[in-house]
Amino acid sequence: MRYVLVLVLLLLMSATACSKPAPKSIDELRDEDRDVSLTLVGEIDGGPGFTAFLYAYVSAGLKVHALVAVPIEPAPENGYPVLIANHGHHPEPPKYGITADGKDWRPGDYYRRIPELFAAQGYLVVMPDFRGHNNSEGFEFTEGMLESSYYTEDVLNLLAGLDSLDGADQDNIFMWGHSMGSEVTLRSLLVTDRIKGASMWSSIGGDIWDQSYYYSRYENSLSRDGSDVPKSVIEDLRKDIARLDGEFDPADVEPLNKLDYLRTPIIIHHSIGDRGAAYKWSERLAKELYVRGLPYEFHSYPGSDHFFQGDMLQQAVERDAGFFRALRLGRTAM
Repeated sequence: MRYVLVLVLLLLMSATACSKPAPKSIDELRDEDRDVSLTLVGEIDGGPGFTAFLYAYVSAGLKVHALVAVPIEPAPENGYPVLIANHGHHPEPPKYGITADGKDWRPGDYYRRIPELFAAQGYLVVMPDFRGHNNSEGFEFTEGMLESSYYTEDVLNLLAGLDSLDGADQDNIFMWGHSMGSEVTLRSLLVTDRIKGASMWSSIGGDIWDQSYYYSRYENSLSRDGSDVPKSVIEDLRKDIARLDGEFDPADVEPLNKLDYLRTPIIIHHSIGDRGAAYKWSERLAKELYVRGLPYEFHSYPGSDHFFQGDMLQQAVERDAGFFRALRLGRTAM
């Protein structure tokens, strides 16, 4: 009998450990007041054209970090325009920002060119870890298809803390997102009108069930499908939702359902052959923006790059810089 009681207790403890609070809906995020300050941790290794610093802040009770890349060139009178850069999904979140040779050098090898290229354009680049990445707290939030909903809260808290960041032009804040980070970006834009312009590269889209179906068949997309064929990502999502502490409707965090809140012009970039994020997702977003009369640009690229390389990388950054520059000057971005 004692053994049974111990076993039941362990099972209950395990179930409690697995449960997480449900992601906040877009409307809940819009209703929140945020009082956040960024705290300097220290200077870290920078790169060509910028010095770098690590800052910490609190998001949902978790200590989260962000890289701040400051251009070496002198700041304009009102400070540097700011670019919040949201990275994509990392398969091993604790290794985010760790280079191939094991050096902790945010944002790591994959995204290294983002602070380099945008700092060269005069932007103060702020790249949040997201909770559970590198040494930021909250690893339990990094698994599954709900991750971007949690990371959105981290970005909004970071944005609230920018008022405490010296040298930042608070009237010219922009946002960039790649892959899953573009979904974080879009959801953030629906909560705040403080972002003057945003760029989305290789955007994740559709609703969460579209994405789950796509990634369930990612490795075997040409194989037969049917109701009898298991969809692993969909089944994992169902289990994750069932374990949440509190009621949760995926429709409440779906950006496409709340586009009427959008006030920020967007520029979109996507390779036609990209399989990491389906090209049709950016097409759908562009269509939804068009039918609502919302300002956007959509640039397609040849090939299958999920993260642009070479001349296409430079071209995408220059298009972003031009798009943002027009908005800073108070002109239409198109």
